[in-house]
Amino acid sequence: MISKYVVRDVMSRGIYEVSLDTPLRDVIKTMAENNISSVVVTDRNGTYWGIITSLDVLKHYTKDVDKLKAEDIMVSNIITVDPLTPLERAAAIMVENRIHHLYVVSELREDKIVGVISSKDIIKVLNEALKR
Repeated sequence: MISKYVVRDVMSRGIYEVSLDTPLRDVIKTMAENNISSVVVTDRNGTYWGIITSLDVLKHYTKDVDKLKAEDIMVSNIITVDPLTPLERAAAIMVENRIHHLYVVSELREDKIVGVISSKDIIKVLNEALKR
């Protein structure tokens, strides 16, 4: 059904980043104002340290929002795929790891994130395939 697609076909290009010391309040603002459900956490040199998803925010929002920083709630294990990963494989990785986002790394530089694919993106492709 989705076997003809690869991640590059449906991923969102570009990512939103916050720094390790970004207050949780500002992380929430960034996510809300840009209608996104995840951000990448970087240091001052642009090195990726982790991600924050909307679920991570929900786990911590009842605590003192003004004292928490991005580094306090981020998940440091960033699971990535490359743009040519089959969409079926990306979906399987999400299921296996119980996650809703995969970051897409450059084919030329594995340390460069070029986009993100979410479970919502895959659901949209499935929906279109079912209409045919």
